[in-house]
Amino acid sequence: MSTQQRRSRKQYSPELKLKLVRMAVKASNEGNSVAALARQYDVNDNLLFKWVRLWQREGQVSRPRRKYRKTSSPALLPVQLTTTVSDFPPAVTSAGSQDIVCHARLRQGDITLHNPSAELMRLVLREIMKGSAP
Repeated sequence: MSTQQRRSRKQYSPELKLKLVRMAVKASNEGNSVAALARQYDVNDNLLFKWVRLWQREGQVSRPRRKYRKTSSPALLPVQLTTTVSDFPPAVTSAGSQDIVCHARLRQGDITLHNPSAELMRLVLREIMKGSAP
């Protein structure tokens, strides 16, 4: 099939979509056929069901189309793992238990965290990532 022979997609106004969604919800609540309603208005059954789902989930009957999708690649943070920690021996707390130490060497300087929570690590990584963005 050549480009000239292809049928273009039907365009439906937001007003018509909303009208059909309201009618479909009413028909469904009354036990009537939503598919029959779609055929009556020359709309694909599945398309009408899609509009109803969008309306129920998001309060809208369509999503705006994007001509060009901007995809931003995630920034990568270089990490070097070492097996020896001779420069930074594990600290021992007053209770005698071993302290968890996180040490990072960055361009701006070094940072050492003792017993960091997961929330603190997320915050630190997020801030590091902001600083490394071009």
